[in-house]
Amino acid sequence: MRLNVLLKNMSIRTKLLGLFVLIGLVPLIFTFLISQNEIRTYALNGQRFADNQAYEQTLNTLSNLVAHIEEISLMIIVNGQINDALSASPMTTPVSKQIALFQAVTSYTQILESDSQFDHILYYVNDQFLISGDNAVYFRPLKQLEEEKWLKELGRRNGKPVWLLSGTTSADSMGESYLSLGRLLWNPKNYSQSTGAFTVNINLDRIKEMLRSSVKEQLVYIVTDKGTVAASNNNQLLKTMKLPQPLESGSSFSEVNLPAGPALARGNRIGGSDLYLVSVISAKSANQIIHNIWLRMGTVYSVVGILILLIIFPVTKSLTHRIFLLMNKMSQVRQGRLKIIDLEPRSDELGHLISSYNYMIESVQELLKEQFRLGQEKKGAELRALQSQINPHFLYNTLDTMSWLAHKQEGHKVQEIIYALSNYYKLVLNKGGDAVTLESEVQICKIYMELQKYRYKDRIQLEIDLGADTGGCILPKITLQPLVENSIMHGINEKAIAEGVIRIKTALCENRLLIWIEDDGVGFTEKSEKHAKYNGSGYGLKNIENRLMLFFNESLNPVQIISEKDHGSCIVINVPAIYES
Repeated sequence: MRLNVLLKNMSIRTKLLGLFVLIGLVPLIFTFLISQNEIRTYALNGQRFADNQAYEQTLNTLSNLVAHIEEISLMIIVNGQINDALSASPMTTPVSKQIALFQAVTSYTQILESDSQFDHILYYVNDQFLISGDNAVYFRPLKQLEEEKWLKELGRRNGKPVWLLSGTTSADSMGESYLSLGRLLWNPKNYSQSTGAFTVNINLDRIKEMLRSSVKEQLVYIVTDKGTVAASNNNQLLKTMKLPQPLESGSSFSEVNLPAGPALARGNRIGGSDLYLVSVISAKSANQIIHNIWLRMGTVYSVVGILILLIIFPVTKSLTHRIFLLMNKMSQVRQGRLKIIDLEPRSDELGHLISSYNYMIESVQELLKEQFRLGQEKKGAELRALQSQINPHFLYNTLDTMSWLAHKQEGHKVQEIIYALSNYYKLVLNKGGDAVTLESEVQICKIYMELQKYRYKDRIQLEIDLGADTGGCILPKITLQPLVENSIMHGINEKAIAEGVIRIKTALCENRLLIWIEDDGVGFTEKSEKHAKYNGSGYGLKNIENRLMLFFNESLNPVQIISEKDHGSCIVINVPAIYES
């Protein structure tokens, strides 16, 4: 149930994206899972075949080498010159003849050593032959082998050849390690009597070059039937991967368990010798080829999947772009922002829907413009009505002053008042406009104070302090003059001696115009009868509050009265700073 609700509330873009992913990526993943098992099988078989081929090649090479060395040893055993030389008695054979006999053996041996498949032949002869020596090139005393196990092994095996490691004893001055075939030489007149021994030596470096690995972490080594390792391709791996005993596994690798972990191993006897070729591959290395194939497959499939996603996202976005644009515009309509969708017209379903939306927005905009026009006309009528209340009030007061001066027969002052009144109305009329600059409002206040000096002489002063960039701000006309009049009538006139100062200060604060009209009159408390009289005096203060709220389209009262008894009053006006332009 929840899944059904979730699917219903899912956005169109998410649904389309999910559909494309389902169509594009799921089959890709499915084929990857199927193909990787097949490829794993083929790769394992291929790797096993390659491992077996490499092993067979190495085994055949070594078997041929062993067979060749055994043939060389047989050639030495049956050679008459060698048998004559070693079976001669060192006590009865003259020295010259000994030299001749062994010179012939040396020549024959050098011919055999010209074969590039082994390195050296060494003979162990009767110690009494003058030709023998501990460091001789070809003929060493037989006593050097008295403690050698392989010589004793030859005796037990009735002369059957033995493979051994040589060149590591102090008796051998060659200074190198060799894999050697050791055999006994027999007296041709009495085959039960041994006349000496010899070894055919192969440098171990030559053997190691044949022990190549087909994969990483593969140990290939040669071991005797006694478990002695003759040579290996990696001495480090030999410490952890050597089998406990020689292995005869036939024609394929088999699984074995080693302390280092599971492995694959194969072992076979080299020719007819007592040497074994053993190859051990760690399971990790055996599976490395599979891992590499999976890695390459995963990379390829990942790249393909990313390419599919890179195609899916733009396609999905292009399909849903106009839907989301229309949805965002509808959301903006709720917030009162009416804007059409500026796109190339199309004839599909979304194109018709967008065209209908644009028609609706244009119709609503026309209705709002008409409503705004009617509202402005109503607002202007209200302002003019309030303005008409101010003008007669000021005119009545001025005419009253003129009547008083005429009664006193001060005609020249009446003329001055008429001239000032004329200037006053030039500013007030303002070519029929409803708003004037703050600078003009201040000028109106100055003219008003000039008119008032005929009643109050110079007892009341007006001080002006306009802040920077405030003179160009606009206000409804005749805003400040009624407030100056209130300061005179209900502030300074109420003092015991009707004299004082009225100050007009202005400033800008956060894009708002602040105006202070201060006087040093009697002041009042907020709950006093004087406060009520001041706040509702004439048509002035309440009229100004209403006009400012209408003009600036603000709901909060922009006029604040601050007063303290016997310390004067201050009227603060806080309205938006709007300039004449």
